Amino acid sequence: MKSQLLHYIKKHWQGGFSLTRAFWINFVLLFFALGLLERLIFPPFIVDELAVTTAVLVYFVVVKLVIYPWQVVGVLRTCATRIRLNTGRMPAIAAQFAVAVSLAVILLSTVETYQSLQIYKHKLALEGISPPIPEYTLDLIKQDTLIHLRGPFEIGITNNVSDLIDRYPQVTGIILDSVGGQIYEGRGLARIIRENKLQTISLEQCLSSCTTAFVAGVTRSLGTNARLGFHQYKTYSLIPSINVDNEQARDMAIFVKQGIAPGFIDKIFMHPPESMWWPEVDELVAAGVVHQTGFSLGD
Repeated sequence: MKSQLLHYIKKHWQGGFSLTRAFWINFVLLFFALGLLERLIFPPFIVDELAVTTAVLVYFVVVKLVIYPWQVVGVLRTCATRIRLNTGRMPAIAAQFAVAVSLAVILLSTVETYQSLQIYKHKLALEGISPPIPEYTLDLIKQDTLIHLRGPFEIGITNNVSDLIDRYPQVTGIILDSVGGQIYEGRGLARIIRENKLQTISLEQCLSSCTTAFVAGVTRSLGTNARLGFHQYKTYSLIPSINVDNEQARDMAIFVKQGIAPGFIDKIFMHPPESMWWPEVDELVAAGVVHQTGFSLGD
């Protein structure tokens, strides 16, 4: 079996297959199959930061530096033979063009891989490299019974909140004043909030993925001038590895589990990423999103 596989690999590399097999099976079919595989190395399939980074590096080396060049060389050699012998010149030229297009796709995909590594690498304990200072803050207030979270949901915020709760078991709630951020962190915070039966509060604003964490509270309160904002998710990747619709559906399930009115849930992802839906306080209360309004730290 091993010798047959090696023979197959060598034959394609040398351009020994028909153009149909070399292009449609060894190139096109394998190209898209490996593209689907790439989605499995990111959350929610792999959530550990070190594991994600390792998987991305292995995938990049094996697929883009080994398998892809093997695919391209085999197809181009097969095309060159067809053109030289004048046996199907036009299909061979079309295949060459497709290979050129795939190269552009690979370059964009490589940029995405780099972006993904930038997102996750700061979680690694790399010798001599200090982790970046987070843009969010976590403060304990009211005799260490409330966590006040200010700032965007960055990678690692769930773990930091969880560690804080472990150190201060008297914590009963979390104040969320955030514009949102990483959707997986919003979902992770929602899990931590549910597991610890925390109340959630917003004194200023809680937007986008922050609302996923907010709605997980056992009781949910808004300050006098606080507001909640909802919109569709978006990906910053040039070639999306994340299915936005699937991610929105996962967070909608959290709203359902928390008993939010179906009519309200239908609206939370209606507005495009560039805009925001600001439901009125009365609508939030009627839908079960908010239990108390006018909350202040003096309560």
